[in-house]
Amino acid sequence: MKTIVGRLSLILIGIAAISCVSKADLDEIKATQKQITAAQKQMLTKLEAIAKRPVAAAAAAKPQRPRGPDPQKTYAFPVDNSPAKGAKDALVTIIEVSDFQ
Repeated sequence: MKTIVGRLSLILIGIAAISCVSKADLDEIKATQKQITAAQKQMLTKLEAIAKRPVAAAAAAKPQRPRGPDPQKTYAFPVDNSPAKGAKDALVTIIEVSDFQ
């Protein structure tokens, strides 16, 4: 008796679950899924087009900064009364700039 009641209750639950969704609801879900799929395909083609763009064109548009001082040029820097070691008339002067905070 218990098995018949158990099976009957399972059948009733199944019928109730099936009757909750109509054919119109299923058709609407399918149409929405098709729209989402189409939108995903469009986005993928746009992303592929962006990925194929040449990167060098964007880099070439930027002006390049100078890398540092010109090694062929001589720079003058006043060292009037600064503390120094060595001869005043040396060919090369090394200047150290620091900040104590």
